[in-house]
Amino acid sequence: MTDVLHTLSREAIAARTLLDNVRDILAGDDDAIEDAIEGETNLKEACVAALKRLSDIDAMLAALKTQADNLKARASRLDSQAETIRGALSAALAAGELRKLELPAATVSLRPTPPKVIVTDEAEIPGRFFVRADPRLDRKALLDALKAQETVPGAALGNGGETVSIRWR
Repeated sequence: MTDVLHTLSREAIAARTLLDNVRDILAGDDDAIEDAIEGETNLKEACVAALKRLSDIDAMLAALKTQADNLKARASRLDSQAETIRGALSAALAAGELRKLELPAATVSLRPTPPKVIVTDEAEIPGRFFVRADPRLDRKALLDALKAQETVPGAALGNGGETVSIRWR
């Protein structure tokens, strides 16, 4: 990765140096500038290499996401399987009227669990048992207000900037 970044940086510096030296001659002629950069530097090749690396990264990220989703599904299946086995062990001990069973691999025992809440109708539960959500800033509404030139204490619009746009299709 550092090779791509190093090459791209080096070629961008070379292009900037070239433009500084011939700025008066080319005087805003975009085609002549592009031709000069292409003829005297490897900037285009460096950009192609950078785009290939971005494409490889996108493919790897997609593969990792798929793998993570598969692992999450597998973990869920294993959790479910473990819960089923624990239930079967509990039923087996209860059927044998055993509270504890010592085995070479482990000791299996039944122990009481605290009572759980069972909600039968949430609408009937008094409000004091509900927790209000923390306030959350509506960034879109704030942006819209600032764009409409509304003065909002504690907020301001930034100057924006530039970003790289890459169309893959």
